[in-house]
Amino acid sequence: MIILDKKRIGIIAGILLVAVFAFTFQTANLNKTVQTVSLPVSNKVIVVDAGHRKTR
Repeated sequence: MIILDKKRIGIIAGILLVAVFAFTFQTANLNKTVQTVSLPVSNKVIVVDAGHRKTR
């Protein structure tokens, strides 16, 4: 049987408030934007190298 008194209800409410604020701050950091430069690439060749070549 679970007994709820004022102290236990206050602790549970505090934990829930901390969890809500932590989740809010965590999701706010996901929406960062990064500025990039867009240059015209017509008539140009773009080569992408993975760089996984092993040398001895």
